[in-house]
Parts: sequence; C-alpha cells; structure tokens
Amino acid sequence: MSQKVRKILLAVCITIAACFLLAGCSNKAKIGYIDIALVSTQSPQIKKINTDFENEYKTVNAQMEELIKKQGSMKPEDYTKEVQQLQRKAYGIQQKYNAKRRTLIDNVLAQISKEKGLSAVTIKSSVGLDPQGSKEDAARVDGAVVNGGIDITDEVIKKLQ
Repeated sequence: MSQKVRKILLAVCITIAACFLLAGCSNKAKIGYIDIALVSTQSPQIKKINTDFENEYKTVNAQMEELIKKQGSMKPEDYTKEVQQLQRKAYGIQQKYNAKRRTLIDNVLAQISKEKGLSAVTIKSSVGLDPQGSKEDAARVDGAVVNGGIDITDEVIKKLQ
C-alpha cells in the first residue's frame, strides 16, 4: 500500500471512530419557557412599571391633544415640528419602560436558569404548535416546536412579587 492510501485510510478510520464516540455523548439541552402575558398580568412589579408608564404617557397624550386643538392657529411647519418632538418624547418614555421591564425579567430569568440548570429560556407561544401534541409542555423557539420544555412562569411570578 502506498503512503498516500495509508493516510487516507487512517483519516477515514479516525473519522468513523470519532463519529461513534460523539454519537454516544449526547448533551440534552434543557429549555425553559414563560408565558409573558401571564407574567405581565400577575406580577406586581411588572404591573407597577406598567402603571408608571401609563401615568407618564398620559401627560404626552394630553400635550398631543392640546396641540391638535391648536393646529388651525399654527403654521404647518411649526405644527409638524411640535408633533415630531412629542412623538420622540413618547418613544423615549416607551423605550425607558421597556428597558425596565426587560432588565427586571432578564435578571429573574438568569437566576431561575442558574437554579434549574436551563440551557435557554424562551417565551411560550402556542401559535403553530402541533394540534395533536400537548400544548402544556411545548414552546416555539425560533420557529421550531420544542416539546418537553420546563414551564417556569410560576417561578418568575413568585420572584417578581
């Protein structure tokens, strides 16, 4: 046998052996999921953030209504400029409270993930799930249905009391 053929055979044997070894080493990922709508309606901390958002947003809404009433007496350029300014203000308020919610939930999810040894946590979605499968223990992750996931919604709500 030539030296080149030996090298090719050796490489093939090593590849086959590696495939057999790696096939036996499965690392099952533990996926957790939450029902974010339930967390939003049952968590006192999230409810408070939502109430604070609504209160702050009401002032911008009131300013917008006043501006609409004045529209006829303003130059179109001035009206457009003030509308855009109020829209930026409203967007900033929305971003501020979205960041508060996200930070709060991310911190709790990180803590629960560590406690339960979860590989990932996603938001539960029943849209597009297999109608014959169990919806209680399934979650949609990036378009793929994951069965057997761990529902951590209750733990999240408890930690957000």
